[in-house]
Amino acid sequence: MKSDSTVRFFNRVDYYSCHGSDGLFAAREVFKSTSACKQLGLLLVKRYRVEVYVNKGTNRNQQWSLEFKGSPGNLSQFEDILFVNSDIGIGTSIIAVKLGSEGKSRLVGVSCVDPLTTVISVCEFLDDESYSDLEALVVTTSPKECLLLSAEGNKEFQNIKDVMERNNVLVTLRKKNDFSTDSLIQDLNSLLKFKKGQQENSQALPETSLDHAMSSTAALIKYLDLTSDAANINQYRIKQLERSRYLKLDGAAIKALNIDPPPGLQSVVSGGSTTSIQGLLDKCRTPLGHRLVSQWVRQPLKDLALIKERHDIVEQLVNNNDLRKVLSEDHLRRVPDLEQLAKKVARKNGSLQDCYKIYMCLMHIPIILETLSSSDDNTAAMKTLIIEPLKELISDLEKFQEMVEQTIDLESSDSGEFLVKPEFNEDLKDMKETMENLKNKMEKEIKKVGDDLNFDVGKTIKLDSTLEQGYFFRVTLKEEVNLRNNKKYEIFETHKSGVKFRSYRMTEINTDYLSTRNKYEEEQKSVVIEILQIAASYSNLIKSVASTIAILDVLTAFAIAAVNSTNIFVRPNMVSSEEGILNIKQARHPCLDTQPDVHYIANDCAFKRDESQFFIITGPNMGGKSTYMKSVGVVALMAHIGSFVPCEEATISLLDCILARVGADDSQEKGVSTFMIEMVETATILKTATSNSLVIIDELGRGTSTYDGRGIAWSIAEYLAKEIKPYCLFATHFHEIARLAEDVPTVKNYHVSAIVEKDDIIFLYTVKPGICDQSFGIHVAKMVNFPSDIIKFAEKKQAELEDGENISFKGYKNAEEKRKIVAEGEKLIAKFVTKCKELDESLSEKELLDKITSYKNETIASGNPYIAALLAEA
Repeated sequence: MKSDSTVRFFNRVDYYSCHGSDGLFAAREVFKSTSACKQLGLLLVKRYRVEVYVNKGTNRNQQWSLEFKGSPGNLSQFEDILFVNSDIGIGTSIIAVKLGSEGKSRLVGVSCVDPLTTVISVCEFLDDESYSDLEALVVTTSPKECLLLSAEGNKEFQNIKDVMERNNVLVTLRKKNDFSTDSLIQDLNSLLKFKKGQQENSQALPETSLDHAMSSTAALIKYLDLTSDAANINQYRIKQLERSRYLKLDGAAIKALNIDPPPGLQSVVSGGSTTSIQGLLDKCRTPLGHRLVSQWVRQPLKDLALIKERHDIVEQLVNNNDLRKVLSEDHLRRVPDLEQLAKKVARKNGSLQDCYKIYMCLMHIPIILETLSSSDDNTAAMKTLIIEPLKELISDLEKFQEMVEQTIDLESSDSGEFLVKPEFNEDLKDMKETMENLKNKMEKEIKKVGDDLNFDVGKTIKLDSTLEQGYFFRVTLKEEVNLRNNKKYEIFETHKSGVKFRSYRMTEINTDYLSTRNKYEEEQKSVVIEILQIAASYSNLIKSVASTIAILDVLTAFAIAAVNSTNIFVRPNMVSSEEGILNIKQARHPCLDTQPDVHYIANDCAFKRDESQFFIITGPNMGGKSTYMKSVGVVALMAHIGSFVPCEEATISLLDCILARVGADDSQEKGVSTFMIEMVETATILKTATSNSLVIIDELGRGTSTYDGRGIAWSIAEYLAKEIKPYCLFATHFHEIARLAEDVPTVKNYHVSAIVEKDDIIFLYTVKPGICDQSFGIHVAKMVNFPSDIIKFAEKKQAELEDGENISFKGYKNAEEKRKIVAEGEKLIAKFVTKCKELDESLSEKELLDKITSYKNETIASGNPYIAALLAEA
């Protein structure tokens, strides 16, 4: 019995087939293009499991058996299908979670495996019942899949499963035996690559003392079947996850701040659209950079020195136009996916072509270094993070370059053929000579063909080649008419780049050439194996080069994003958390800035610890409250990842987390309501936030009754403002909550302004001090042309439901003064009621009435306009 998230394909040799519900799903989602393999990969990245079956029997007696399978976190069996002709490796990490207990706390053991970088990361920590720390870890590591110990009906298991599903992580259930550590040390001893001089016993490593994390590691090793692949032996390293290094984000913040692009294969490989922060900043030119920027947006730093180093480099690249342009448009685009190539050579399943690509990249890095070093405005950060590490690495890789030059025929490699030098033996020399003679014959043949067809050789007609097809002639599409119906020539391929064809003589020469080259490749195999064994010893150095180039690529992309923006980006002034400042002038949302026909209204935000830390924001729907709060969150996030920020000026104290509760939706397939989702998200905020956190809460309490919602929203706002004291933006339609500013000095009221003209409402999108003194719901209904009868009935019902809550009276200039008058009136009324309750019950009815009348006259004599209006209404 398969799960709904598994799609089964049947390999029919020439095509794949699906059946039943899988067939309907495949018709709708998979076979939309001619590349079935690419669509299979898209399924995996979109969080589906894929199984491919092959027929081991005959056409009459079919015996279908599982050929290979994959899941979002386990692409190993699909690598040859998906990436056989690609140097681009997709980052796919997978985690496993093992839960234990320590007293009343929950002990969480996590292991994360990244097959591309061959790193096993582990950690253990105590967590609360909402698993807020686990969620932050999931956000940071961005796994595609999570292994859990099956425990249906267990509340803790369900809570962890909810965390994963909330963050779009596919959950795979495993048996208890999979988490057994009986053979773990032996497996780690095989998988890990120990440092020189280090004891080759994983049991001596500090990471193996984390019992629950090791159980999770054992489950991952079994699930990925790492030890069965000889190419994995001595390739992995293990480390502890540094959770304290990164600013904490929850899944709600990722959605609210539009950090990630829409899920899909293309966004993973080459960035996303400008509707996301990642897409906006991802101007990278290398696959390395694309992967790193997707990590950085989920891993904002908490280290002030490291943040400033990134800002220093971005500032240099922003100010130096020539350096920025030459890096992006020339140097970086020449860098292949060094991480993927390093993985191939480390596993000894690479090729001469892989070695050649690494060599050509290493040959170009000194030019990059020369470009960087010649810049007069180099910062200490540029030297420390980029220039000096690259110089050392290039020096260490000189012998690799020498090995390539001494063994690989670079002249042939330049033309797309990857052969060892013929000097290794006489047979290779003879075959090389034969191949050169055949090439000379091809050159003579193209001249004959050019004369016959009246084509200019080298311009109209060219000699071209591929590894699979060998050599052929190529002309543009418009010249195809001269070949049509000409029996001397055979056209075998036509597409946008031109027409490929051969003469009969050329076909003979090419056949001889391919035959000789195949013999050459067979003869050179032993030499190639030796070359690849030597290359494997340099894999860690190549990964280090990749890491440094990726940093340069991402920081260059940040500079490009800042310079290319239609509005100003500035370097934020980052200060320590003790400063207690979050002051942003004219903040904008950078994604909206890129949208056509959008004129964004910028606004200020000035938090100051112990003075103004909690902003209650009121105003109409569509008035800009949510966008304003998101823009503040985005500026804070971008500042912490090392980017310039979209505003005129920013001073930002170091934050420890950004938490959000913005616009929850029903999740009907999981049986979770809007109100439940917002309560879960808010519970996480209350348990996670500190005085150094930025909290964004929008429209809390909408999913229940008005009075329930108001009470919950008020109590949460008061707890945050009085107890936790974070930097908080709290948008609400419950205007009564604005009274909190009277009791808590650090609470300030703001509103988004609007102008009402007859039946129309004009949104100004400007955030101003004070509260919004009216509701605009009925005006909005009028804007969208509700029937007039419904509008009138709504106005009538509004008046009935308010029942004195919005009593009309004079004597105030603004909403703040009106609220003070109401508050004073309610105190006088409460005082009147108290006096009446304290009257001696032994008094006669007339005496009681006289006393009450006296108290009433005293209250009226205060001259409070609110009380006068109430009496008039009565």
